Amino acid sequence: MSETIVENLVPKAGAVSAFWETFCRAAGVPPHTPYQAWYFGDSPTMAHELVELVLNGPKRATASSGWMNETVPEAAPVPDGYSVVTEHDGTPRAVIRTVWLEVRPLADVDPQFAWDEGEGDRTLRDWMDAHERWFKRECERHGRAFFATLPVALERFELLYPFDRALAVPDGPRIVPGYLPGAIGAIAILHASYYGPQYGLGAFFEAKVASELGEFVARFDPARDGMWLIVDQGRVAGSIGVDGSGDDSVNASRARGVAQVRWFILDDALRGRGLGRRLVDAAMAYCRHLDLQLVYLDTLAGLDAARALYERAGFRLVREIDAQTWGRTMREQRFEWTAPPRESRS
Repeated sequence: MSETIVENLVPKAGAVSAFWETFCRAAGVPPHTPYQAWYFGDSPTMAHELVELVLNGPKRATASSGWMNETVPEAAPVPDGYSVVTEHDGTPRAVIRTVWLEVRPLADVDPQFAWDEGEGDRTLRDWMDAHERWFKRECERHGRAFFATLPVALERFELLYPFDRALAVPDGPRIVPGYLPGAIGAIAILHASYYGPQYGLGAFFEAKVASELGEFVARFDPARDGMWLIVDQGRVAGSIGVDGSGDDSVNASRARGVAQVRWFILDDALRGRGLGRRLVDAAMAYCRHLDLQLVYLDTLAGLDAARALYERAGFRLVREIDAQTWGRTMREQRFEWTAPPRESRS
């Protein structure tokens, strides 16, 4: 393969490898987790300006040509994939994770995607002008014809590291896929603040939430586990997790292909804005990506708003019992989602 066609890729060695390993240690991600390393654009100036927009501004999306991704698959964006983004010279600056990926004709890019890419004045007109020039240059370099319906991979991502920049998320509350410092304590506080007054749950409940969440974060494996945080004004204000450890005794015999949804919580001040639905959707999209056959969750009776979100996502109530899981007798419910038969999947 011609070396000139492998654009933007950076060797995963030296400073890049050390940067990735530092992130992994801090975030609890196994260092052998696959990742890519690359820079934006085709010049030192563009690479620097765009990674700065990721770190300090609103850039949460990028676009690449479909034909280039097919020609150089190791450079193609990966669903739920991690990337180390660097300067043009390979200096590592950020770790991001892809949260949405779709291929469309260039002419069909919509204003929301242009806004999320965060470049120029963030209008579709400005986005199209800049990206037509970019794709024309790329096509010319490789002897390809440019056309308005050129397939492009549209990728949305979230910044994970450095942590201080990931917490300073622009554009209001956003979902960040992964661990951030303070998340365990913040999630425990959110649970205690909601369930304490509502259900009279105290120290035992809060300690159990914190200890089980801490154990989950310590053994987190992105090949089977997921965690999504609502970040707002520099703080963690909501969460949901997918625990794929298969520890549940009821389903131990069929643990492979089974996961549990846990720690679904949202700050009261952010309710009514669709963020809870987005958290559930993110978790279930990940479960489908893993091709899970059964997803279950345990909750308390009377949480009608949450139940509506679960049922909207395809969960059904399968069990209701009185139990003392949380330190006192309460009505507990189990909901399950099962994958449709393979022949009926679209």
